Amino acid sequence: MENLNALEVANSPAVWALASIAVIAVLVETILFLRLARKAAGLKEINLTKKQCNRALRAGVVSAIGPAFGVFIVMIGLISVLGGPISWLRLSVIGGATTELTAATVGVNALGGDISEPLSMMELSNAWWTMSINACGWLVVTWIFGSRMEKVRNRIGGGDSRWMEIFSSAATLGIFGAFCSEYVVTGIQSVDYKVVLVMAVSAAAMWALQQLSNRWKWLKEYCLGLAMVAGIASAMIF
Repeated sequence: MENLNALEVANSPAVWALASIAVIAVLVETILFLRLARKAAGLKEINLTKKQCNRALRAGVVSAIGPAFGVFIVMIGLISVLGGPISWLRLSVIGGATTELTAATVGVNALGGDISEPLSMMELSNAWWTMSINACGWLVVTWIFGSRMEKVRNRIGGGDSRWMEIFSSAATLGIFGAFCSEYVVTGIQSVDYKVVLVMAVSAAAMWALQQLSNRWKWLKEYCLGLAMVAGIASAMIF
């Protein structure tokens, strides 16, 4: 087994065929969700027009551009180490690019290997298993608690939609603040202010776009996506 070229096996037609089964299932699920959303939009309680639905879809597509760039960049690194099919599969099903790379690194390191070096078949197999098992916790938690979260949301909000909007915004700020703070602290401690500059550019872009959206209302729904793109562009420059 150790004499086999791990990357050749990882990029073999058989692995591509197996990975495509799960990716096709995700694509079908996406189409079904879109159909259900269109159907729900016509209900009396919601009563959204086709134009409003299309605007929401466009806003979602633009907002997804920024995260997609990040996933694409990490995917290039994963492909060079773990092969195209498994990288395509993992990032199509989960999308946690950084998490997948970390899980693969842990799997390789557990056998005393280095993910930056060519992998043996055993190291490649261990990386794949670690990536798959790592995702099981998310799926189990979603399966158990997903259907109950609406009750929790209503209990926290007490039926007040305005309070829930404030609560959701605060939670989102807290989550992204926690993600960003780690990089800011590391950058300051290592006297490397590139990360801080990137975040400053992103924040400035978001503020500027918000100001512009007060004049051009149509811009409001694209602010987040465009600010992400500005942040990624500044990271490439810095």
